Amino acid sequence: MKKSLFGIGIILCLLGCASQTKKHEAHKSDEYQLAMQFNNLGAKYVNKNMLDEAILCFKRALLIKPDFAEVHNNLGVAYSRQKMFDEAIEEFTLAIKFNPDYSKAHDNLGFAYRQKNLFDKAIAEHNLALKINPKDMEAKKNLDLANEEKKIYEKTKTYQIANKGIAPGNITGYNQFVRGFFDEAILSFKKVLAEDSSDIMASCYLGDAYSMKGMLDDAISAYKETLSKDPSNVLAQLKLGDAYLGKGLCDEAIYEYEKILKAHPDNTRTMYKLGEAYADKGFLDKAVILFNKAIAMNPNFSEAYDKLGMVYLQQGFYGEAISAWKKLLEFNPSSSRAHFHLGLAYASKNMTEDAITQFKKTVGADPTNTNALYNLAYAYEEKGMIDEAITEYKKAIKVNSDVQGQNKKSVDTQDDPEKVIVTK
Repeated sequence: MKKSLFGIGIILCLLGCASQTKKHEAHKSDEYQLAMQFNNLGAKYVNKNMLDEAILCFKRALLIKPDFAEVHNNLGVAYSRQKMFDEAIEEFTLAIKFNPDYSKAHDNLGFAYRQKNLFDKAIAEHNLALKINPKDMEAKKNLDLANEEKKIYEKTKTYQIANKGIAPGNITGYNQFVRGFFDEAILSFKKVLAEDSSDIMASCYLGDAYSMKGMLDDAISAYKETLSKDPSNVLAQLKLGDAYLGKGLCDEAIYEYEKILKAHPDNTRTMYKLGEAYADKGFLDKAVILFNKAIAMNPNFSEAYDKLGMVYLQQGFYGEAISAWKKLLEFNPSSSRAHFHLGLAYASKNMTEDAITQFKKTVGADPTNTNALYNLAYAYEEKGMIDEAITEYKKAIKVNSDVQGQNKKSVDTQDDPEKVIVTK
């Protein structure tokens, strides 16, 4: 009897331990869920640019679960958006501490290091991100940017030493400009001009910064100011023409481009832009002449082949358009844009099988290209391949609905390779 009771006692003890373990696990699960709720709310605030609210949510999540790597990453993103890069670096480092294989945290840490001009550290982090996830194209783009920015930074420092007469504000503004901090660059160049209104470099770069922000009226004013100080500044005049063209002021753009070509008839870039302006005005024959002339002077001018193909397509010269885009693909075989337009030209000539080949190549390079998906479906339909057509139509509809859905909810990635990434 005693033996029997002893055995029962052991069983009760074990059941009690199991019950405590389950309670502990349930508590941990509740903590995780609550922390995740704060994290997701913070991510929504980040995407609405409500950064103070986002930071508060992420901090609340970390009070509940201090080792939550994704939240440390997201807090780092919010700090980065506020340009608090020291704090961002600390959070990305903690995310990696709790999850060493967190590729996006490595990539984001690389971004933060770049803003501090710590390019070697940045390159190392982007490389680690790619080592963990070789398919991460954002990390690949960021690595390329880091290498390029390192070269620019080193050249700028050398240039600054060799040209002590350049205003320090121009160096600061240029570094901000090449990193995409256009608001900050505008302030830097304005400060230089407030101290020395004759500074040509500052006024020209100020126009560039305005252009990048789409503030074309301000850009036009800045380029005009540059030209008032230096009438022979071809680059400023070309950019003035580009700003006019960007606003749809084709006549003003044409005037500036023709003025450049009168003094510099071999300037192929201006010739190309003049062709673009004439094409926009509907003077297609003039545009063709200019694009062909630019190509004759520079046979590797890929942009000119693309625009020439577009004009030929508009004119109904499908064979000539096909030749132009085929030539472009010799320089850039992976150009989805060229494959797509080549497909349109083939379709216009009723060369349906060739069109299908090109649309498939476009979709292979860019699976979310709905225009290519619809055109591929239509080409299949023309060939009587109804099942294949239905498949492509369904893909196009799904892409459209996915895009609409993303517009209604929080987006956890950014297209710009220089943007840090929020994860959930």
